[in-house]
Amino acid sequence: MSHNHTRVAVEFGALWSELTVAPTTEIVRIQASDLREAQQQRARLRAEAVERGESADGTAVFLDLEIHISADARTARREFAALDAPSSPASIRYVGTPSGLASLISDVTAADVADGVTLQVHDDADRQSTFLSSGVLPLLGSRGTRFDIDAVDETLGTSRVAPTLAS
Repeated sequence: MSHNHTRVAVEFGALWSELTVAPTTEIVRIQASDLREAQQQRARLRAEAVERGESADGTAVFLDLEIHISADARTARREFAALDAPSSPASIRYVGTPSGLASLISDVTAADVADGVTLQVHDDADRQSTFLSSGVLPLLGSRGTRFDIDAVDETLGTSRVAPTLAS
């Protein structure tokens, strides 16, 4: 797995779907309280694979990110505060803007924290899908992330897919 190959999946309720074009690998999802803990988990999982005689690149480690995004950070925080979300997240939580989330995702893979992320949406899936398809995914695409347009269409909805993704 190339370190600059960002992988992105989304989870709406019980539906998990990878949106990026990626090699077929075993996927292991992790939860962590911070990026350092996630990085340590990834390193341990890769070391265990090598100890078993497998390639460290045979497993892709996806970090769960609980997200809520909006046009501006203040609105995102206000909206999130009104949700019935647990006060302590199960994994890293990001509440903010599409550009901030795209930067966090890029940093996660660039710093070898994880091979990819699972974006967990707990509310208003349609509205969050719109912010993902019109904001986050085009920003990641401009940084070299390759999306599977069929998976994006199926998961986020054809009508909301930004034309810049259909490359």
